[in-house]
Amino acid sequence: MTTLFIIRHGETDWNLKGIHQGHTDSPLTQEGEHQAQLLGMRFAGEGTRFDAVYSSDLGRALQSARKICREIGQEAIIQEEPRLRERALGLLEGLTYAQIAEQIPRDHKQHTSGDPDYRPENGESWRDIYERAAEILNELAKANDGGSILCVTHGGVISMAMKSCMGIDISAKRRFHVQNTALNVLEWHAENDWNLRTWGDTSHLQNSSALDEML
Repeated sequence: MTTLFIIRHGETDWNLKGIHQGHTDSPLTQEGEHQAQLLGMRFAGEGTRFDAVYSSDLGRALQSARKICREIGQEAIIQEEPRLRERALGLLEGLTYAQIAEQIPRDHKQHTSGDPDYRPENGESWRDIYERAAEILNELAKANDGGSILCVTHGGVISMAMKSCMGIDISAKRRFHVQNTALNVLEWHAENDWNLRTWGDTSHLQNSSALDEML
């Protein structure tokens, strides 16, 4: 069995402003840095250590991974993994929902419809991310069989990972939270055989709020 801790990065400036990020980066806010530090402190206090640490190569995830791992003395083992990147949103990146509705209304209708096969220009569909998340998480779990691994990634990847691992239809409305730095833990037993241990635990944030601004 492999234990997978899968974490969304800390709060960013664009999270607060409701701006679509995708592969375009936005730095962590001061609160976002604190969220990541608090999660690291929780790991340290509980004696949690990892056999491997992987992070999306986008800055907001890497910054979060470093903040977390600094608290447990494992910053040096962070490995960048581009397949943990957020969904590429192409022409939607840098825009709010209101701006998309005003400037490209057809895309706004498709984007908010939940259609798993809608792919914005120069972007990816939810189905693309569903398949990418399933592939990389199975691969990392198998490579670290019997160990404990940390993946610091993004809301879209985590949402699709949850649906894939729990057998939730890709078109189903999301009925679970994906908050900044929430603790999510999955157990891998074999290819496509996953169990859910913990989801959406934000007790380390000491009653401060964590965003879940995604669709």
